Amino acid sequence: MAGNTDWNSIVMTAEKLQANAITDTGMPSVTRNIRQLLDAAENLWTKVGVPGVEAKGNVFLCSRGVDAPQVPKQLEKLSSVGSMDTLDPKPDMDVDSFVKNEVQNAILSLIESVKKSNEDFIEKRQSDATVRGWRNKKINIINSFPGYVPNPSSSPGGSSVMPSVAKLNTTNFGLGAQLDQTELAYAKHLCEYNQHVEHHGVQTDILQSFATAAEIAHDDRVNEMWKIVKCMSQIVPEHGSKYSRSSAVNQNTMIANARTYLEQRYIVFMKSYVKSHMSKAKLGGIPGTYPLVRSFVSVYINQYNNPDKLFYDGVPFWPLVYYLIRCGDLESVIQILEKNNQDPVLLNVFTSLRNNHNYVNLNDQGFSASMAWDSNDPFKKVIYSLVSAVDVSSKHSDVIKTADDYLWLKLCQVRNDQDKLTYPVLQSMIYDEYKDQFSDVQPMSYFQLLFLTGQFESAIQFIFRHPKLCCHAIHVSIVLNEMGLLYLPNDFNQPILSKDDNQTDRLNIARMMKIYCAKFENQDLKMAINYYYCLRHIEFEGTTLFISYVAGLVIETDEYDKVFGYLKPDGKKQNGILDSFIVSETQKMDIIRTTASLAEQKCDLDVSAKLYELVGQYDKVLELANIMLSRIIQPDIFSSLDKTPNTKNKVFDYIEVLSQRLAGVEINVTEEAIFTFNMLKSVFVFFEQYNNHKYTLAFDVLQTIGLIPLAINQVEERLSSFKKYNELILRIVPGVMTATMNMLYSQYSDIKKESKKSARDPEQMHAQLEYIREKAKAITSFTGRVPFQINSEIINHLVQTEILLY
Repeated sequence: MAGNTDWNSIVMTAEKLQANAITDTGMPSVTRNIRQLLDAAENLWTKVGVPGVEAKGNVFLCSRGVDAPQVPKQLEKLSSVGSMDTLDPKPDMDVDSFVKNEVQNAILSLIESVKKSNEDFIEKRQSDATVRGWRNKKINIINSFPGYVPNPSSSPGGSSVMPSVAKLNTTNFGLGAQLDQTELAYAKHLCEYNQHVEHHGVQTDILQSFATAAEIAHDDRVNEMWKIVKCMSQIVPEHGSKYSRSSAVNQNTMIANARTYLEQRYIVFMKSYVKSHMSKAKLGGIPGTYPLVRSFVSVYINQYNNPDKLFYDGVPFWPLVYYLIRCGDLESVIQILEKNNQDPVLLNVFTSLRNNHNYVNLNDQGFSASMAWDSNDPFKKVIYSLVSAVDVSSKHSDVIKTADDYLWLKLCQVRNDQDKLTYPVLQSMIYDEYKDQFSDVQPMSYFQLLFLTGQFESAIQFIFRHPKLCCHAIHVSIVLNEMGLLYLPNDFNQPILSKDDNQTDRLNIARMMKIYCAKFENQDLKMAINYYYCLRHIEFEGTTLFISYVAGLVIETDEYDKVFGYLKPDGKKQNGILDSFIVSETQKMDIIRTTASLAEQKCDLDVSAKLYELVGQYDKVLELANIMLSRIIQPDIFSSLDKTPNTKNKVFDYIEVLSQRLAGVEINVTEEAIFTFNMLKSVFVFFEQYNNHKYTLAFDVLQTIGLIPLAINQVEERLSSFKKYNELILRIVPGVMTATMNMLYSQYSDIKKESKKSARDPEQMHAQLEYIREKAKAITSFTGRVPFQINSEIINHLVQTEILLY
């Protein structure tokens, strides 16, 4: 009963506790069994962990939705970087371990730094090559567009002026390009000029030669262009100066030349005008400028009221004086002023100008601006303006009728005084004022204005944009470049017209030449080389543009033999275009070397080797020949193109011819290069015999060259020789060992099969098999001791093959 009482009391107590525990909290009660409570406790323990700071941290992270136990695993993934870790330092008291550890750390650090520097170097080389490649493509694209003409129909020289395109007979000039007669005439005169320069070393008058060639165009504007070029080029270039035309002496000369040209051209206009009005002019029979001007004034001046009512010799006084000045007849001006005695100040001015016609150095001479402004006579106003250089902004439209008149007046008003109209200011005025007026409608007129103000580069670039005028532009640039009067850029990758740091125009004649020659260089290499010869004095990136452009042309057309010639099997040279085009031997060698270098960069090794052989650079010849041999011996390492029979035969045929030419000839080449060449050639023969299953001949080749051991007693000797071999030989050794082991296994299999078919002497067969096994053992022993890293697959193949021989 006591037990029951105890049990009952316990039950009652439990029920009482349960009743007290149940309270109305407004929340649903949760009932869990013992297993659920145990699982929940274990889960909570896992999340919370050990008590303390770490436990509080876990609780905090769990309350924020972070699974704390998984964080270390995620951090391990982030910290796992594929880099070489240095070794842990050893205690200082262990000297040996410390030194060893430091050495290893230094080696690992060096390896890591070399790896990093190599990666950076390769990345930079790749980036530079990409940028250079895109830049060259961009230049080629730009060069393919010579220019843009908004309104081609308005361009000068219609069908009645410009000759039609004609193809010249190859027997006449040796050309096969589509060029018109004017272009062909220019080309013929250029070739003659180049030949004269090369034969005699003295330049002829190329300007006059081109002017004669241009007459075939039957275009007066083109003939006038060459007259302007001849007039404006009569200055002395300052050799060694980048700004020879900017000197005060040359600028004054160009101003005087331009003004004289305009005066002479106006005399021609006067004669034409007077001739067309002969009945009114009453010229008379007296020759000279004064009668011509007097007759011209008498018929040309119609609506002139003569405010001062001054006359001389029956014609108005001030128009007569002006047109005499306009024609450059200052002697007649002085005579009229002396007889008339109207203006002693003006007389003194022209008396001082009588000898040199130099307006540039004129001072005020007592003139004031009001003297020009207050006059009612337009001709007098112009005269006062040009001698005093005042009122330079006025157009003087009553007197100045044409662009020539305006330019002549401005040239007379130019002074060396910075407070007056200077030459650079005049150049800017002409460039800006007439650009829109003449640029499309009359391009040749705009060219003349620019050229007469010394803006040679802008003038040439402008007409070069017009397809029908570009041939004239390129030949004008050739003339000025030969005379040393052209401003060239420092970087010939610049556009055709660019400005330097001093805002001076620079003309990229090289780009113009490339654009012009693009239409015929593929059809006629000799003609293109003649044009590129004009760039022989221009250096860029360590060589002349003549050399680099001819080399690039040959690379682009693949006409190596045609341009440079080639060596016959007997060693005699067959001449090419460059031999008929007389250049110095040094230049010729430089062109061939540059072309060979470019071909080598393109991986055209056979072409490069032949070109180096032309210049006698046999060290490069053998270097490239060795590379080619190594490529055809093991084509799997290189391009799939090397596997083709045509490539292999082509290379080996050249190697054979080269060997014949070098036999018994002393060349400046290292013994290592010759040894490598002979070794690779023999190895190639070995593989040819191996591929043709001529194993006996293949073993004979191996025995002769001694590349790998074929007996145990040869291992040490071959190992000592192995250290002296070139890398090209080392790379083919694994292939030679593999092929040799395959031949041994094939011989072993043949002996075994033959023994089953026919009865053979067991001792003889055993001796043959042992001989084969000895060779195989020598190869595997050599493989294990060779100081060269061999692929593990090759080692496994050699070992397994040797096992199969037992």
